[in-house]
Amino acid sequence: VKSLLRSYRIGDALVRISGEVTLDDVEDSIFESTVYKPAVIIANKLDSKEAKNNLKHLKSYLNQGIPIVPISCENKLGLKNVGKVLFDTLDLIRIYTKEPGNRQYSSRPFTLQRGKTVADLAKNIHTDFKRNFAFAKVWSKRLKFSPQKVGLNFELDDGDVVEIHVN
Repeated sequence: VKSLLRSYRIGDALVRISGEVTLDDVEDSIFESTVYKPAVIIANKLDSKEAKNNLKHLKSYLNQGIPIVPISCENKLGLKNVGKVLFDTLDLIRIYTKEPGNRQYSSRPFTLQRGKTVADLAKNIHTDFKRNFAFAKVWSKRLKFSPQKVGLNFELDDGDVVEIHVN
């Protein structure tokens, strides 16, 4: 199976085979409509006696480049890392919004895929925001001057604050 996968240049995959199958079955399954989804392993019980050994065994068993986040729900260890690892693995960013004339921005961000633009955010808020868009102001750590007046095609980054103005 390994050499078959290598022949198709598949070197970083977790393959599970249930029951008896032939190499032809494996090959057929490769060409079915495959959807690759990112994965994260949350390894609980970090507080147990065998935690170190179990974690070492898990890492050596998988060795697939899948992020492993060791946690202990009981002792609240590692829980703060879960969100960051999930956002990084899923390539998500948080965008905060504020209303024009309001100093404070919303404490509840919109969650978008990395690479999304002001147009995507405007559409997420309401389709009329995109349709009647005039301009947006963006506050961002990466900008030389904040706020900066931007258009629909401005690419957003994690932590940006956006104020959308409509006609």
